[in-house]
Amino acid sequence: MFRKIILSFLIFPSFFPIWSEKPTFQYFGKAYDLNSGKYVYSDNHSEFFTGGKHQRSEVIYKDAAGNPFAKKYIHYDQNPLVPTFSTEDYRDGYLEGADVKGKQVRLYYKRKKEDSLEEKTYLPAYPAVMDGGFDHFVREYWDKLTRGERMSFRFLVPVQLDDYLFAVEKIKDEDRNGRKAIYVKLEIDNFILKRLIKPILLVYDYKTKRILQYEGISNINDENGKSLKVKIVYDYPKEILVD
Repeated sequence: MFRKIILSFLIFPSFFPIWSEKPTFQYFGKAYDLNSGKYVYSDNHSEFFTGGKHQRSEVIYKDAAGNPFAKKYIHYDQNPLVPTFSTEDYRDGYLEGADVKGKQVRLYYKRKKEDSLEEKTYLPAYPAVMDGGFDHFVREYWDKLTRGERMSFRFLVPVQLDDYLFAVEKIKDEDRNGRKAIYVKLEIDNFILKRLIKPILLVYDYKTKRILQYEGISNINDENGKSLKVKIVYDYPKEILVD
């Protein structure tokens, strides 16, 4: 039910043209199957900034052999916490995304190429978060998060055409490869359901406020269309992580 919640982490050509300008930052994550430890795919991020503000991102997903199989475009210009985005898996035609117009959000998805597009337009409750907007939520409420405050919000899930109450809170602070990091968990904010659905675990760098590791259900399926549970370890260029 919640397999398409995060990071989700692709393209709807009529809305998202291919840009030619050079990205401001590029980094990548390597995803490993949580059960077997096998390397399964990479997500390769290009971020575009204007005047120091994150405007949009492009994510290319590649299999273990380096072959692209999915793509995502994200626009943060209207609302960085609830961005316009579109994700497509080329293998089976899975498509999901959202168009944001003011406070209204149009969610849409189809599970296979031959399926009809399902959609819903509505006004989500505040505060709301969707897809890559979670990283922006973490940065916006960084001080509260690092103080140990538990924060709840509505997480929009296009594949469900709905939103769900989630919460994020700090687990611990710990040194990670010589850098101070904060470990947090993201879970559904329901007394019964959170005992049935494992939380997503994330690690962020204190200095850069960038994600270092993700552990939980992936927004990417395996080759058989089944949900993957992964650990993603992120790698950044030196100019981003410099002290």
